[in-house]
Amino acid sequence: MEQIKNNDLFKTIFNSVPNGITVMKFVYNDKNEIEDFLIMMLNAYNRDLLGDIDYNEQLYSKVFPAAKNNGILQKFIETAQTGIVSNFDQWYEDENRKQWFRFIAVKQADLLVVTTEDITEKKQAEIRLTNALEAAEKQRRLYSSITNNTPDLVYVFDLNYNFTYANKALLKMWGKSAKDAIGKGLRDNGYEEWHALMHEREIDEIVATKKMIRSTVSFPHAELGKRIYDYILTPVVNEKGIVEAVAGITRDITDIKLSEQKRELSERRLKSMIEQTPAPTLVLKGDDLVIEQINKHMLQMIGRGKEIIGMPLIDVLPELKGQYVWEQVKNVYNKGISFDQSEVLVPHNRTGKICDYYYNLAYRPLIDDGQITGMIQVAVDVTEQVVARKKLEESENRFRALINASSDVVYYINADWTIMSNLDGGFLSGHSNLVSNWLNKYIHPLDKEKVIHLISESILNKSIFELEHRILNADDSIGWIFSRVVPILDHDNEVIEWFGNSSDITSQKEIQEVIKESEEKFRLLADMVPQIIWTSEPDGFVDYYNKRWYEYTNSKETELGDASWYLLLHPDDVKGVEELWYKSIKEGDSYQVEFRLKNANTGQYRWFLGQALPVKDKTGAITKWFGTCTDIHEHKTVTEKLELLVAERTKELQRSNEDLQQFAHVASHDLKEPVRKIKTFTSRLEEYYKGNIDETAAKFIDRIHVAADRMFNMIDGVLAYSKINANLRQSTLVDLNEVIKNIETDLEVALQRSNGIIKYDHLPTIEGATVLLYQLFYNLINNSIKFAKDDIAPEISITSEIDSDTNTAIITLKDNGIGFRSDQADLIFETFSRLNSKDKYEGTGLGLSLCKKIAERHGGKITASGSNANGAEFIITLPLKQNENNI
Repeated sequence: MEQIKNNDLFKTIFNSVPNGITVMKFVYNDKNEIEDFLIMMLNAYNRDLLGDIDYNEQLYSKVFPAAKNNGILQKFIETAQTGIVSNFDQWYEDENRKQWFRFIAVKQADLLVVTTEDITEKKQAEIRLTNALEAAEKQRRLYSSITNNTPDLVYVFDLNYNFTYANKALLKMWGKSAKDAIGKGLRDNGYEEWHALMHEREIDEIVATKKMIRSTVSFPHAELGKRIYDYILTPVVNEKGIVEAVAGITRDITDIKLSEQKRELSERRLKSMIEQTPAPTLVLKGDDLVIEQINKHMLQMIGRGKEIIGMPLIDVLPELKGQYVWEQVKNVYNKGISFDQSEVLVPHNRTGKICDYYYNLAYRPLIDDGQITGMIQVAVDVTEQVVARKKLEESENRFRALINASSDVVYYINADWTIMSNLDGGFLSGHSNLVSNWLNKYIHPLDKEKVIHLISESILNKSIFELEHRILNADDSIGWIFSRVVPILDHDNEVIEWFGNSSDITSQKEIQEVIKESEEKFRLLADMVPQIIWTSEPDGFVDYYNKRWYEYTNSKETELGDASWYLLLHPDDVKGVEELWYKSIKEGDSYQVEFRLKNANTGQYRWFLGQALPVKDKTGAITKWFGTCTDIHEHKTVTEKLELLVAERTKELQRSNEDLQQFAHVASHDLKEPVRKIKTFTSRLEEYYKGNIDETAAKFIDRIHVAADRMFNMIDGVLAYSKINANLRQSTLVDLNEVIKNIETDLEVALQRSNGIIKYDHLPTIEGATVLLYQLFYNLINNSIKFAKDDIAPEISITSEIDSDTNTAIITLKDNGIGFRSDQADLIFETFSRLNSKDKYEGTGLGLSLCKKIAERHGGKITASGSNANGAEFIITLPLKQNENNI
């Protein structure tokens, strides 16, 4: 009765388990090897899963045909053979869906008990979690790439005013690393007290109002000095609507501000110039040619007030449409063709009706950043002059002389140089009554004596009078004019009268003064510079040297020209310098050459770097050459000495390396020979005492074999380590995914034995030596398998990212093994370094040293971190491209 109860209880428990249980009997082949299993029992879970299939004493491979293809049956056979419990996950796919199961197989006498758990939902959740993590990581990399590659300053404050994030641009501005800056406040990061208080008040305001703040501030940059910044502070609100942080973006607008200030200054100067110019002038802007600026002279001329500013010109003067002058206006704006023409007929309305007027017109396009944005117009009303001239042409010959004089102001003088009349207007306006005492009223006192002297000579010689001189304007201002007076003679060669013209050259004189002042400033600045500075004509004729040239050469200031400086060159340099200089002059290219120049004070030659640039006009024609000569003697001599020293040291290092390589080969060969003899005589000893060796002696002999094998491996490791730098290897494109795939194949047995897995995907392709990169990752992965924890299958993860700033790949290899202490991170890369007992973990202690050498051979590096609880992590940084063809 008790047995029945126990059986019923067993069946109840057996069938109520939420997982599948299968009891199977071994099936042997003719070689007495297990090849399959007979199903003896299935619990209710498995029967529901199979449905109406007849399973009793059927082969497992027949009831579950997919088990043979996906490796499940083989793992059951291994458990049956070894007695080692199998615990693994495997997917199973039928016509309807793909399911994941976890199998636990236990050997019980000649039976195999298999527990099956449906983990499909768990696996799907893991896949969704992995995908979500990858998406989050991708989003993080994208965010990091955006924030760290923008020139703007990006940062985040916590509510205690401390920085929780700062991008590369901000760290660079501070001159700090993230470690030194993050977690610290404004003052700790170099902000002045007023600046820190300002931002703290703004953060408090944002927390209280949940509104962003935008403003401008000026403070110093670590490298660029004082700069102007535009910044935006924005609240970061959590799901409860509470501000949990404040994010900020700051942009350097110094150049923009300076550009605006320069543009404003330029516009103010242009406006001032237009207001002050005596000629009627206006500025038009935009496609509609809107009046942007207009001076009072132009307003008076067209009979309108300032209300026309902002109006299109054609709306102010609609009668211009279709006229010749309007076509020229459009050509200037649309094609950039300047227009200059005198006495242009323009019918338009000044006084309520359209009349004919004549103007001297000058139109110029205004160009901003290579684009035509408007134009400037200067229009001088010459209607009176034209009408008067036409009348004169119809009547008197003396007005033909007036035409020949072609002046701005025309007048005639009687024989004794008393002014009889002048055409009222121009710069003589207000001087209409100059018949008497005109020298005192008209001529500047400083020029009066010179004018009287030339007038006397003209009267005496009946010659033409020509002179640039100053005048006193009616408003007491001083102007410059060029006067030309021609005698009109009768048949007896006597002077009848004099016809004269005077041209206002005040503007030209002002420009000449500006040019003269600019040249004086240039010469003063050039004399302060320690370099030799010179200029020459387009043909190479030197027309200027600064003070430094005369100090160095003791030349006279009159010794200019195109050849005097050749005499001071070192004889070996003359030909090359001369050919290059005249080649530059001929082709219009910049000029740069090193040469030796004799110091007149010491008689010694010193090395100089000569440079010259052509100065060209708008048409591309050279108008001037500007050149410098920089003393590079110390730099030149030091460089030559360094080159010789480097060559000598390189030769010594090459010889030392060759000696070391030869020593490594000889040492490895000589060291192997005694180890070989140890193994040989140990084997002979075993053979000689075969059957007579007790357990202790056998153990000692095994240890001799193990020690000898370890010695062999260590000698091979030393030889491999020494050969890493011995031979150059061809640099090729290496797909690291393929490298890891090959390593996975080569370590297949070790991975299966330990149930280890390698996770990797989307590793980069880099330039390098395939064999060396294989050896690097093989050693790291093999170590992760070797140093796995006893009760945990090794899991190795390999990820990568690209640093676009340095053009390098950063590859991270992590495992879940025994790890090491953080203070051992540098020690593990040392030659023969071992952190664990050689009896428990075999090896030479050279693997990670080789990894370090290989990374450095590729121009990269390797670092390690880890702990005894969380395994080891290696970060390998490798360039995407190699500078040399061979490694």
